[in-house]
Amino acid sequence: MVDFINEVEEELRKDKYNQLLRKFGPYIVGLIIVVVATTGYYEYNKYTTSQTAKAASAAYESAGDIEKSGDIQTAIAKFTDLAELAPDGYAGLSLVRAAGLKVQLGDMNAAVALFDEAAAKFEKPLHKDLAGLKAAYILLDLGRYGDVQARLGVLAVDGSPYQNLAKELLAQAAYRSGDIEAARTGFTYLSNAPGVASGIQSRAAQGLALINAQRALSPPPMPEQEVTPIPESEPESIQKSGPEPMRKSGPKPKPEAPQDTQE
Repeated sequence: MVDFINEVEEELRKDKYNQLLRKFGPYIVGLIIVVVATTGYYEYNKYTTSQTAKAASAAYESAGDIEKSGDIQTAIAKFTDLAELAPDGYAGLSLVRAAGLKVQLGDMNAAVALFDEAAAKFEKPLHKDLAGLKAAYILLDLGRYGDVQARLGVLAVDGSPYQNLAKELLAQAAYRSGDIEAARTGFTYLSNAPGVASGIQSRAAQGLALINAQRALSPPPMPEQEVTPIPESEPESIQKSGPEPMRKSGPKPKPEAPQDTQE
């Protein structure tokens, strides 16, 4: 009797499980498929990323070997080609290397363009801002002070990775462009602000000393003198109709006495 009751209960449980399975089975199967597919995609993506990174690393080292051999143009081509296929990190590094080689060749404008491309590839602000800062150094040497000031406004804000270097470049650009007061303000801040690297403080102090020395050597401005305006000449018509010149003063001649005539 007890066995019969247990069998009945077992059958009831099976029926209940079958009902639940029929009701929720498709959802459970779908969930299992999603979990398996997601896990597979993650592992596949991880594998492909690893393989791509290995290939990029090998290509990067190969381009570096070509650079060491002295074939600069081929090395530049290898680095720029790698930047189109490699992950963002290797792409940015490759463009930075290519930009450095352009500097060696004296093609400064091309170097600036490559540094800008590298900054766009990088994700971390530490790398992105460094590429932008290197481009700004080149622009400063090229005398494009307006471009330097336009680029470094974002890099010089407090909290940026290279804020003090950017402020130093802004002060240099102001000095070279003739904005002495702005240069003085920038150099004064960098020479006195806490936390500024000693090298930057030293260069800022030198910049201030140079400004003060030039100010001491320059002669003070001469006071403006009043200039008496020269009257315009009178018109010719007025000159002709003017008063006649005065005659010389002197005794008037006596009139001659009439002579008597004899008939």
